[in-house]
Amino acid sequence: MRLLGIILGYIGLHLLWGRKISVPYAVGLNLNGYLIFISAYLMDLLVLLLLYWAYEKTFSLRFLSLAKEKVLSFQERISKSKMVSWAKPMGKASLFLMPAIPPAGRPFMPLFLTLFFKLKYKESFFLFALGNLIGTIIWVSMWEGIITWAKILALLYR
Repeated sequence: MRLLGIILGYIGLHLLWGRKISVPYAVGLNLNGYLIFISAYLMDLLVLLLLYWAYEKTFSLRFLSLAKEKVLSFQERISKSKMVSWAKPMGKASLFLMPAIPPAGRPFMPLFLTLFFKLKYKESFFLFALGNLIGTIIWVSMWEGIITWAKILALLYR
């Protein structure tokens, strides 16, 4: 039961705040590093696919016009944000670099960058998947090292 609670907590943290919070939580509670890597990578990809699908399907319905207006106003605010001003000069490469920098970005940002740069979903998903792969490897490895060294130092200074 305890393991199930840890895993559900990890999934919940990942869906709410991303790998910035969920990976240190999972590593600190001794989940397998490979399990953390694979699940974090796949959850980010799944969230992005779900966002692409939801954006395409839901806003084609007439009765969701109010929600569409709110999302478009949110897009306007996002287009003025620091993240987009950082991404503008790089163009398509920003869809790769943003998830490759471990604490930067969330899966909803590539959706807005895809719309901002007027890219096809397949192209932006491929760039996000590659960057996310590199970023997840770096983030999980870094936290595995930090937690391992903390445990070693705790044993040495008992």
